[in-house]
Amino acid sequence: MAMQPTTAEVLAGNPWFRALPEGLARSILDQGRIRRLTDEVIYAAGDPPNGVFALISGEIRVIQTTPEGRSALLMIASPGAWFGEAAMIDGLPRTSDAVAVGRAVVLHLTPAAFHRLTADSREHYAAFARLVCEQYRRAMEYIVTTANLPVAIRLAQRLVGLAQAHGHRSSAGVTIDLRLSQETLAEMIGVSRQTLNRAARTLETQGIITAGYRTVTVTDPVALEALARRRTLPAFLS
Repeated sequence: MAMQPTTAEVLAGNPWFRALPEGLARSILDQGRIRRLTDEVIYAAGDPPNGVFALISGEIRVIQTTPEGRSALLMIASPGAWFGEAAMIDGLPRTSDAVAVGRAVVLHLTPAAFHRLTADSREHYAAFARLVCEQYRRAMEYIVTTANLPVAIRLAQRLVGLAQAHGHRSSAGVTIDLRLSQETLAEMIGVSRQTLNRAARTLETQGIITAGYRTVTVTDPVALEALARRRTLPAFLS
C-alpha cells in the first residue's frame, strides 16, 4: 500500500510555500492545526476572518454569491492550495463561502497563530501579502484570457485543470474524481446550465468526454488539451 504524503510534502507541492524562507515554512507547520472535516462550512460570507487554510487532502470549494442570489464557484482547491488569506490581510469580513465536500483535511493557521507569525516580522507579513497578490494575478489572468473564448474552449480549459488536479486513470480515460453537477460546471465557467449542457454535448459527440451523473470522464485527453489551447473553435465543433 502506498504511503500517504506528509503535511510538509503536500505543502511543498505549492510554489508559494516552497519559496518561503525555511524558518517561516517550519513555523507554519509547527503552529498550524490539523483539522478533519466532513461536509462542513469552514467559513461563510459575512463571517469575521478566522484564519488562513491549506488543503492537505480531500476537496474544498470556494463559492461567492451575488446580491441577486447567483452563485459563482471561484475555486475547487486541490491538495497544497491555500485559501482564506485575503481577509486576514485586510481584516474585513469574508466575501465568500469555503465548504468541505466530503472528507477533507486542512492545515489551519488561526488568527492568533497568524499574528504570532507576522506581528514582529515585516518579511513574514510580506510573504502572506505575496500569496494574496499571486491569487489575484491568477484570477485576473484567467478572466482576461477566457472572457471572449467560445464556451466549449472555456469548458475544455476547466476540464483539463480539473483532470490534472483531481483525475484518476481508468480503462475509459481520465475520470475527474469530484461530485460535479452541470450547475457546478456552469458556475465555474460563468454560463447558464443550458449553455453548459450544449457545450458538453458537443464534446461528447466528438468522443472527447463522457458525462455521467455528477462525473466527467475525459476519453480523449489529447484532443481536450488541444482544444483548450485554441482561441477559436475548430470547424468540427462550430
